[in-house]
Amino acid sequence: MLRYTDARKGLRRINKTHYSIGSLAKLTSTTVRTLDFYDQKGLLKPSGYNEQGHRTYTDEDLFRLQQILALKYLDLSLDDIGKYLEQGGKDYKASLELQYELLQQKQQHIQRVLATIERVKAIITDNDTIDPQLIILMIHAIQQEGELKQWLYDRLPDEFVESMFVSGASLEHEIMIVFNDLLVLSKQGLQPDHPLVQEHGLALKQILNRLLAQPLEELGISETGKVLMEMEFPSSFQPEFINYLLEVFGHLTVRSKGEEGE
Repeated sequence: MLRYTDARKGLRRINKTHYSIGSLAKLTSTTVRTLDFYDQKGLLKPSGYNEQGHRTYTDEDLFRLQQILALKYLDLSLDDIGKYLEQGGKDYKASLELQYELLQQKQQHIQRVLATIERVKAIITDNDTIDPQLIILMIHAIQQEGELKQWLYDRLPDEFVESMFVSGASLEHEIMIVFNDLLVLSKQGLQPDHPLVQEHGLALKQILNRLLAQPLEELGISETGKVLMEMEFPSSFQPEFINYLLEVFGHLTVRSKGEEGE
């Protein structure tokens, strides 16, 4: 165990294994007020009291406080820290292993957030007029990417899904730019059959055909609508804009059939 003397740390030692609350605060670079708060929350109770009624702490309390501070640094709530300590915080090795695992999870979360920011930045770099709602949609879509991928795996051949996600990564910028244009046009009040809307709708349809490796008509407009409506878009995109897109595709299909019949 570490031992600190008055000369080295200026700590007032009650005996060789106990610390006053001021000494413990100084030793761990925290404050007496913080220790009071942890006491009130039941996270760190003193092991005893001296003759003057002041709280005293042991080396075991010191370790518990170090655990609390480490877990607090990892952004755990005090409630979660309390649950962890109740489940075996005295096991030093297990404690270190858990803290290491939590750090790895935090690192992975930060990496996912950075990757999301990079993807969004790449999409909006060349478009200063991108709709803020679309940025929210992009972030949401990236967050739900794993769930969407599993949803597709449950319904489509594995090779098709893998191919779609590989193609999707390269087409993401194109899709979002056209998607943004359609979103802006819809907010401007242009109807789905408006020539400008149809032009952008055709561009989106062609990109999706490349992504899906088959024409949208083969999926059927009704099936396309079912897929779109089952996806967990933010509430601001349901159902108005999804229905708007379906109407755009519907007009494109009617126009395409009319051209074939001529």
